[in-house]
Amino acid sequence: MNTMYRIVIVLVLLFPVGIMAQDNKGIQFDQSMSWDEVVKKATGENKYIFMDVMATWCGPCRNMTEVVFPNEEVGKFFNEHFICVKLQINKTAQDDERTKAWYKEVDRVQRLVNIRTVPVLLFFNPKGELVHSMPGATTNTKVFIELGKTALDERQQLYTRWRKFEAGERDVDFLFDLSVDFARRQEREFAMKVANVFWQTITPEERVSEKGIRYASDFIFSTNDETFKFFLEHPGEVNAVLGERSAEQKVLNLIEREMVVPHVKDTVNIPDWERIYRNLCVKYPQLKDEFKLLVANQKVRYAKRNHKDELYLEALLELVPLYGENGNAMLTRSCAHNLGVNAKNQEQRDIALYWLKKMQDGKDAVGMAYYAEILFLSGQKKEGKKYIDLSMKTMGEGAFVYTEVKRINEKYAK
Repeated sequence: MNTMYRIVIVLVLLFPVGIMAQDNKGIQFDQSMSWDEVVKKATGENKYIFMDVMATWCGPCRNMTEVVFPNEEVGKFFNEHFICVKLQINKTAQDDERTKAWYKEVDRVQRLVNIRTVPVLLFFNPKGELVHSMPGATTNTKVFIELGKTALDERQQLYTRWRKFEAGERDVDFLFDLSVDFARRQEREFAMKVANVFWQTITPEERVSEKGIRYASDFIFSTNDETFKFFLEHPGEVNAVLGERSAEQKVLNLIEREMVVPHVKDTVNIPDWERIYRNLCVKYPQLKDEFKLLVANQKVRYAKRNHKDELYLEALLELVPLYGENGNAMLTRSCAHNLGVNAKNQEQRDIALYWLKKMQDGKDAVGMAYYAEILFLSGQKKEGKKYIDLSMKTMGEGAFVYTEVKRINEKYAK
């Protein structure tokens, strides 16, 4: 036997595969220990634990495995300060015994951290307590090393600070930074718990400042949030910073999502539209006029989705005047046109014609074409021809404009 082959065989027999893998200059992920053994080793060596939560189908996970983890500088830092392990959250037929043995850890980590995407990078102290995390991937090795340094600093560790918050820490700067850090990591539940306390802690003057209003805008996800109450009660101050009707729109969107949409999505019970409207007005009487438009809009969508023609017309008859009286020309045009096309009688078409004519400004080619179409459907061919010709003359660029004007012209005028 060749002497070189003899040497290779001796080396293979003397050194297990797990140890030979240490020649890799990048991160050394230990594939042999259980979680309890990892914690025991970390405690004994006074090292933190880094866990790469990944999935076999995840492209960003593979990018980190190929680009970041093998980097020598990354390996030097992480191998010195961390015991490094991987946690595969999906199950495949190709999983080896070590991966299968960690299936139970997947459930434990899922309970500990609300994992919505992978990769998730988790950091534990030497006792095995979660102290920091980052959702998502990075291929920037310097950014990744900085993340590791942050995870080692108790002053910056996300969940260490969370435990301080639960213990009663109420410093304003502390609360601000912690809520923002949770939000950046898409931990909305934690972020809002801190944000609501922060909002109650700052002064009324700080709330109405530009910084306070912009903070509130980033931390308003539910009608139960303190920031929601602020937007509801201070629309003038909010709109002065964020723009006209910003406060009203945010408030209405949340109310609609929580108090109207669940009824519309109910596939068993038909929505009681009058009751929905009354309940909204009782809870938020200052928005009574806004709710007419909101409910009518939802009624139109519901009727169209469920092919309820009579309800669709009923909702359009409510919606067109509401948009028209608010001066919203584009939405009035669209709804009035739909009403005219689907009308069951001339009385309904006359309502559509009234609002389509009222919204004319001599420049809106589609508006004139829609008005012309309902005129044709009403038997007013001469007037319809007049408006479709005007529409053709004023028609500008845009695929939608060209298609609609051309369709109506070819269908009726020729």
